[in-house]
Amino acid sequence: MDEQSQIRIYFCRNAVTGSLPNALLELQMREDVLVEAVPCGGKIDPRYLLKAFESGARAACVLTCPIGHCRTMQGNLRAERRVEAVRELLEEAGADAGAVRMFAPKSREPADVEAEVRNMAKFVDGAREPARKVAVA
Repeated sequence: MDEQSQIRIYFCRNAVTGSLPNALLELQMREDVLVEAVPCGGKIDPRYLLKAFESGARAACVLTCPIGHCRTMQGNLRAERRVEAVRELLEEAGADAGAVRMFAPKSREPADVEAEVRNMAKFVDGAREPARKVAVA
């Protein structure tokens, strides 16, 4: 897989109960998408997201639990702040701040999780142009 064609998706294991949503399985099968489970969306370190862009990723997504319903209390709120911090850093670096986005389903219901992953898939499909490489100190 060409490093520069990658789109990174990090998803909270707690957001996905049971089997993976079909939309996430479809994304996982794409050659240009890397899907990685994390113990909690709040564990996403801004450096992971920045490193993805530094290596040429076009976009990065974080799927969390529904806002206000995190199993680890405030993980999705931490993830939201961290994604926003990365957006600000990308903007300061002259890169596309819209290339990183957080997705949170309305509820834990499988249909709501599937719907939010479908929204994420639309975002991924729209990430056509490679992002400018960002130097991370």
